[in-house]
Amino acid sequence: MGIFSRDLIVNNYYALDKKRCLEEMVEFLFKRDIIVSVEKFFKAIMERENLMSTGIGQKVAIPHARTQFAKEMKIAVYKLDNEIDFNSIDSVAVKLIFMIAVPDQKKDEYMKVLSGISNFLRIEENRNKLFNSNDAEELYNTLKEVKV
Repeated sequence: MGIFSRDLIVNNYYALDKKRCLEEMVEFLFKRDIIVSVEKFFKAIMERENLMSTGIGQKVAIPHARTQFAKEMKIAVYKLDNEIDFNSIDSVAVKLIFMIAVPDQKKDEYMKVLSGISNFLRIEENRNKLFNSNDAEELYNTLKEVKV
């Protein structure tokens, strides 16, 4: 089984700003029974963001938290209608966000997943396929190519 789920992909989401987008993504994970607390998981996500932005550049961000408040390792993917300031390392606004919820005990799997996503996104053709996808199904089919 792959690391992405079709039901955790949102296409054409309009984000007001970074904080509200992250709040919405946390609520999305909570509604799907992946995390146990919106407040506590959001706090963990923001603590990670405050250490260093997860805007990795090239219009992509990978906010993540390894915490006891995550029931299982899952990834919510939002492709934005607009682009938002994410304080990215290259100062470029973000269009694609991968939020990873990771249970405390899943450190090794988590590092493999983070590495697999990063390696996939380093390739411009892969990023363009994601940016240019028309719907969540197309996004999902492209993400199935990520190797972990």
